Amino acid sequence: MRKTALLSSNALMFWKTVQIIFWFIGIALLLFMIFMPPVGVTLFWNILIPVTPLLLVVGTGFWRNVCPLATTALLPDRLGLSKKKKLSSSQHTILNLVGIVLLFLIIPLRHLLFNTNGQATAIIILALSINALLAGFIFERKSGWCSGLCPIHPVEKLYGSGIAFSLPNAHCNDCVKCSIPCPDSTPNISPFIYTKSAAGKAIEILMVGGFPGFVWGWFQVSDYTTSFGWEQFLTAYGYPLFGAGASILLYMSIKEVVSKRNKKLVINLFAASAVSCYYCFRLPMLFGFSSTDSNGVLIDLSNSLPGWSMSILKLLTTFFFLWWIVIREKKKTRWSPRPKYAD
Repeated sequence: MRKTALLSSNALMFWKTVQIIFWFIGIALLLFMIFMPPVGVTLFWNILIPVTPLLLVVGTGFWRNVCPLATTALLPDRLGLSKKKKLSSSQHTILNLVGIVLLFLIIPLRHLLFNTNGQATAIIILALSINALLAGFIFERKSGWCSGLCPIHPVEKLYGSGIAFSLPNAHCNDCVKCSIPCPDSTPNISPFIYTKSAAGKAIEILMVGGFPGFVWGWFQVSDYTTSFGWEQFLTAYGYPLFGAGASILLYMSIKEVVSKRNKKLVINLFAASAVSCYYCFRLPMLFGFSSTDSNGVLIDLSNSLPGWSMSILKLLTTFFFLWWIVIREKKKTRWSPRPKYAD
């Protein structure tokens, strides 16, 4: 018998309340970015986003339950307005690949626009919200956005293969097999299940091989606080893409010399490298110890803490992610247990 998970009425009410709260928090962030841009930029880019990678590593299911864009994407289904179009496995893989391309297109724009411009950040979030809503109108439940086009979903799968805990699936009362395999209920989900197709192989190469170098390259570029031209545009994209290319070459070289049995170990090593690289650069910036960008400072502790404290912090975070993702023995854990199948 396949294990299923049914939410009690009280648990369902709790999660629906939490979803509504986070949805309105998302609306509040949008309003801050439009009418009080400095506050909105700080809340979004310097608090929410820095916390998200860690959350995806240890508890992807929580984010999957409360993400405001997920709630938006599922509104048509809740209101009975969705066309519920089914996606084939190949179509779904292509949507995943498009999501990765969106991720690689949007992140460099932070240096050009979003990190310093609340209104521009609001526009991109509204654009993503509209796409999430349209995906919900067209496709079956989570397949179009949450497990398809969402640019964060590839990162969820890269980082979320060894989570600390499962949580009930607060969006699906039953399973309609909208995504096969379901990322929420597949144990130790990996973004590289569809490796036989060209799109699947591209997903593996870009996310496993390319993402660590892409993250490194992104931190080599400073924010532009004035108007930008082609030179700044090429710099903002050039460094991350160069880094991605270099780490792809490294990944492909390592794959050639390791056995298939050790492929998962290599994937985990590159995932740990990506998230560790992010925090090694981002934490000193958050606390005022970086000379590259003052826009990324949350609280300046440079006059309160010694400089070597950041080296210790970077070592600790790197060791944690290396242990958590690569070394630690992982149990077969799902982001969320599968609900009962629909009749």
